[in-house]
Amino acid sequence: MAGQVLFVTGEYPPLRGGVGAYTQRLGAALGALGWSVAVATGPLPHRADEGPPVREELPDWSLRSLVRFRRRLWEREPPRLLHLQYQAGAFALRGAPLLLPLLARPLPVVTTFHDLRVPYLFPKAGPLRQLALRLLARTSMAVVVTNPEDESVLRRWGVASARLWRIPIGSNLPAPRDPLAVRQRLGLPPEQPLLVFFGFRQPEKGLATLLAALARLPEPRPPLVLVGGERPDTEGRRASAPSSAAPVQALPVRDLGYRPAQEVADLLAAADLVVLPFRQGASLRNGTLIAALACGAAVVTTAPPDPARLRPLRDGEHLRLVPPGDPIALATTLAELSADPARREHLRAGARAIAPVFAWERIAARHDQLYRLVLARSSSARR
Repeated sequence: MAGQVLFVTGEYPPLRGGVGAYTQRLGAALGALGWSVAVATGPLPHRADEGPPVREELPDWSLRSLVRFRRRLWEREPPRLLHLQYQAGAFALRGAPLLLPLLARPLPVVTTFHDLRVPYLFPKAGPLRQLALRLLARTSMAVVVTNPEDESVLRRWGVASARLWRIPIGSNLPAPRDPLAVRQRLGLPPEQPLLVFFGFRQPEKGLATLLAALARLPEPRPPLVLVGGERPDTEGRRASAPSSAAPVQALPVRDLGYRPAQEVADLLAAADLVVLPFRQGASLRNGTLIAALACGAAVVTTAPPDPARLRPLRDGEHLRLVPPGDPIALATTLAELSADPARREHLRAGARAIAPVFAWERIAARHDQLYRLVLARSSSARR
């Protein structure tokens, strides 16, 4: 047994959210490498049937709750290290989790930044919010980022290369099993073109741009299937229809809402095109993008300000990029690809070829390497 690692995460299944699903999948992959993985999280409606077990449910993310959590760790056999899965929204924008590396001492703490959104702290905190993030990065024994843009920011903050690791995220979906059956349930013959939008319905996901592009396509327009809830459960909203419901009424759109993971995987594999028009451009932190590629989908998404941020993904080979916020360009690309089965199959083949880069076995192996290094450094520091 490699030792016990305790994940601290603001969300965990059955709550719906990308960080929770990531934590569950990473924990399972680490278990296959010999790590004993457990989870500390917030209140859950019930315990998940799969994945690493929940060791602690904190009532909230206040400083008082974290101090009590730290005390309970030492009342029982503590883990060898803590791994904080940090996303501000999942922790309700509370600032106390940023103090975990200080509160947990002498336990080593690894922090994964799933984004660099600042916490709330208190009214008019202003620049202190970013300083709090910097404190978390500097007091963690190691820092994990999932994409080049966040890595660049943390380097500017002074995080040394020896403590900074870039490890990609993986797909939170299983492998497709029966795409044809999904088409049959939707009443679509195999030759019927199908567009799919996958993800929560926050404005930054670009659903409004997609609907505007769909309205510009000539008749008969291909049907568009929406899959995913309104917002993650940790943001306190139930899944509902998209805020842009008015224009949907005049378009061939079917909203499936939040669906089981296997059904989503089959739907992505069944689609002619999976369309992910992020308003700020695609990023390797976008779990829906990674999931679509892992399912072998032909993906149309939006170009980031610096295309190098998507490496090793290449435009025209693994996916197709269009300018963000441009429904005319998106409509043109959708029309071109819808009429060209060979180019769609080329993109599917490229997605299948690049998928191993984001395999959980590879991601877990990198974490295994990181944990062993952190524990060795921690042991040396105590001598």
